[in-house]
Amino acid sequence: MLPMLMPALALVAGFWLLARGAGWLVDGGAALAARMGISPLMVGLTVVAWGTSLPEVVVSTLAAWQGQPASSLGNVLGSNIANIGLVLGVSAMILPVILVGRLATREVLWLFGSLGGLWAVCWDGNVTRAEAVLLLAAFGFQNLWLLRGMRAGEISPTAADPHLDPPRSSPWVGIVTGSAAIALGAWLVVYAGERIGQRLGFSEAVIGLTIYAIGTSLPELAAGVSSALRGHKDIGLGNVVGSNVFNSLAVIGVAGAIRPFGAAPEEARELQVSLARDFPITLAFSFGLVLLALVGRRGGRLKAAVLVLAYVAFIVSLVRP
Repeated sequence: MLPMLMPALALVAGFWLLARGAGWLVDGGAALAARMGISPLMVGLTVVAWGTSLPEVVVSTLAAWQGQPASSLGNVLGSNIANIGLVLGVSAMILPVILVGRLATREVLWLFGSLGGLWAVCWDGNVTRAEAVLLLAAFGFQNLWLLRGMRAGEISPTAADPHLDPPRSSPWVGIVTGSAAIALGAWLVVYAGERIGQRLGFSEAVIGLTIYAIGTSLPELAAGVSSALRGHKDIGLGNVVGSNVFNSLAVIGVAGAIRPFGAAPEEARELQVSLARDFPITLAFSFGLVLLALVGRRGGRLKAAVLVLAYVAFIVSLVRP
């Protein structure tokens, strides 16, 4: 009983920090969009996505540093799956309009392009420091592209958005405070979940795909639910797409730059097994997101249910005996 007390308390504290931090981050992001006159989608793709993806950077880097490439890659792929199936599904249950209307070509290209880049550097079971730097360079290019589109007027401003109130204080206060709170909250949840998972006898790969992935995706879930409750459709959708691109390029890029993957033959085999098993599922969820957004102008809540049920089926397939 006593060994489980600390993880239980950490879990409660982590969930509280996630909920509070997500509200601060979304409010700060919405205020920034209103103050700068830029699209909420732009803020979701960048500022909010970066803030909610901080836990993935920490967890994947620590896993790589400890010689656990399967956990590191499993965290990234599992988080991408959770972002679409769990985060977007639950958010669209609250605000169905999130899944009504097609994704912009720009977001679709980067969603699949980032996955292609991830596969290209991981397929041989080895991620060198040079390959990691290339992933980081691609991530930097993506953000410069977004900034260029905003300056060129390709991304519409927010003046007509009735949900964005004029900011009363600096938006960066909410953004920085919210990011710090969700980073700490996610760490506490992962700490607690990892110990519970170990006591239940889960393998390293399953812990990476479930506990690490779900734990580090909780900021996206909290931010998605918070933005849906506030009526910010584009921030919620941009958060998911931006976080997935961030995971595929920046998370593995940072982890691989600090400690290259696959130095030992056993590490290389683990990385290849994880990629072969989990990458097709990540790709399927990504295609599902694009296709569901294209199907009809109604039925957003039904589409959301499909995503959530698909994610539940995926988790059940991992943890069942």
